[in-house]
Amino acid sequence: MTPLISLKSCLKILDIFKHFNCRPGNVLQRQNFFSRIEAADFAPGIDFAAQQGWIEILREGASFMLTAAGFARA
Repeated sequence: MTPLISLKSCLKILDIFKHFNCRPGNVLQRQNFFSRIEAADFAPGIDFAAQQGWIEILREGASFMLTAAGFARA
């Protein structure tokens, strides 16, 4: 996966947090994403967002927490 594709997928992930009106520290479950993002885009987007410090992966990938940095980027 190229960095540009990962970034685009990551921005879709952050848009989903915005859609649910998430604030820093709010958590979404894995299923919250799949009606809004292609399955093939999910893993690279989540991984890129975690590498940037924009989200934290919780419970072995079952849920995801928006960080203050991710909120600012979104």
